[in-house]
Amino acid sequence: MGKKKSTKNVAAPAPVPAASEVTPLLKVPSPVAQHEERGIEMQEKNPLVKPIIPEVNPSVTHVDDVIPIRQELWELSSMAVQLSLRQMVRQAMTITDSAFQGHIGTKQLAGVALAAMWMGVPSTFIQFSIQAINTLCSQAYGAGNNKLVGIWLQTAIVFAVLGSIPVIIWYFCVGHLISITMEDQETVKYGSQFAMVMALGLIPQYIYGACSTYFAAQGIIMPATFCSALTMVLNVVLNRFYIYGAFGWKGMGFIGSPLATVTSTCLQLFFFLMYTVVLKGYHKPYWGGWSRECLNKERVKVFLSLAIPMGASSVVDWASATVAGAFSGFLGPNIAASQSVLGGVFGVANSAVSGFSTSTQIRMSRYLGKGNAGAAKRVLFLGASIVFAGAIIMLCAVLTLRNHIFQIWSNDPVIIGMCTDVLLVFVICILVAFVRFLLTAVMNALSLAHINLWANNFASWIIYVPFSYLLPITWGWGLDGFWWADTYGEMFKALILLWGVSRVDWDIAAKRAQAAAEADDDAAENDAEEEKKRLLAYENEALVGRTPESYRTPSAMTPSTPYHTPSARRRARSSARSVTYTPDLAKARSKTPNPRSQA
Repeated sequence: MGKKKSTKNVAAPAPVPAASEVTPLLKVPSPVAQHEERGIEMQEKNPLVKPIIPEVNPSVTHVDDVIPIRQELWELSSMAVQLSLRQMVRQAMTITDSAFQGHIGTKQLAGVALAAMWMGVPSTFIQFSIQAINTLCSQAYGAGNNKLVGIWLQTAIVFAVLGSIPVIIWYFCVGHLISITMEDQETVKYGSQFAMVMALGLIPQYIYGACSTYFAAQGIIMPATFCSALTMVLNVVLNRFYIYGAFGWKGMGFIGSPLATVTSTCLQLFFFLMYTVVLKGYHKPYWGGWSRECLNKERVKVFLSLAIPMGASSVVDWASATVAGAFSGFLGPNIAASQSVLGGVFGVANSAVSGFSTSTQIRMSRYLGKGNAGAAKRVLFLGASIVFAGAIIMLCAVLTLRNHIFQIWSNDPVIIGMCTDVLLVFVICILVAFVRFLLTAVMNALSLAHINLWANNFASWIIYVPFSYLLPITWGWGLDGFWWADTYGEMFKALILLWGVSRVDWDIAAKRAQAAAEADDDAAENDAEEEKKRLLAYENEALVGRTPESYRTPSAMTPSTPYHTPSARRRARSSARSVTYTPDLAKARSKTPNPRSQA
């Protein structure tokens, strides 16, 4: 009778549709069923033990799927603020450089703006490629193979140093590239000088990117945050000192600005390694010393299989912006300088709001992976509301304080007047761009990044680039034409993505995401852990120094290929796992102690 009674007590009062639907798809017991089975077993062994049956909403499959809306809003906002602050730190360094250059002269600002666009094509390829070790180091860290974490760092450093050689050569040729569209030789000279000096900071910049990613994979990211903030302050001081001098020294003028940036980059790497390696020794558990194993053929093959697609995607994004931006050179230094100012204003606004798009993607991915479509849609609603509200506030501030904001970059009344004249189309473009950024994040969370890729490439090369020549140059629209071209491209992307979202069957998308998450052998032990990993990856990416982005327009601001979505991470883990099945590396792995197995 004891057994019959216990069975009756634990019988579910009502069926759990979501769990029963998902279980056949996954071919594994649902979480609710697992709780019930454990409760039955415990009471069968001891009738006095009352089974613990979680109270669940029949429409969800996990106990913690639905949290109060205030808590959801708090967690979403907290995550977004972390991401936005790191974006703003990096953007502040860009503002510092362009602001000092703009106050030196308009031609200096125009030359640097054109140079930065050409510099970005190869530089971002290396920067984004290095980010591949985020997945590889996380994989090794999660598997308890501590030595392998350090080996992947070595592979990335070797790749960064060797990859910097062709990039340096490219930087020395930037002056010739600028002269293709810019006839003013003084502007070309400033751009060429800027690129040549910036080439000196490439290797420390890339090594810092690799090291910060290495520590971020271990959950250590605050040192990078503090070092970036310190570097930002140093960059202001050094720009002022190198350009204008002090204590009787007259300074170096324009060339002092890129020298200050290079010095700041080197000091950033120095401070970061001094704290993380020398003082704290965070690397010790995950560093087995320099080894030729980092050059193993199969290991390099796996690294490149992840790195090259990531880098190639960034080149596609940057190339369209570079071609369209280079057209501004046909209209003279004033147009190029004005584009730089407006791009900088957009960079500030975007860094303040972009964190909410990314946090929306992360939270949606978490709920979809748990099979909860309703919670994912609620996050989308909250994220969209915050993004739109933030965008309106930011744009109202720009409209109200436009003269003061533009004067941060230039005191030239001609430049300020040109920027003011295009403010209407600028605001329209930014609003459409923010909508597109949010929709891009949604499609990434739904593992529909192929639609992002198609829409981004089509709009960039078929709409944005041709219109950037036709409207301002052929049809004589001037500066307005560049921003109308960008607006048309952003509208097309937003409409395609909106169409894609409207056709999504959220229940099916949730089931697929849940099936994929459960099928992943290397998934995190709980959803919060997986969410934390993605957040750390985005935070680190926001802090890694790259070619200044204030010279980019919205069309190229969001990469077409996501790097931290669940599907992308699973593909990367699948590629990383292939290393262990090669004969040479299997032998190497057998010699590497696994702390978890020893424990």
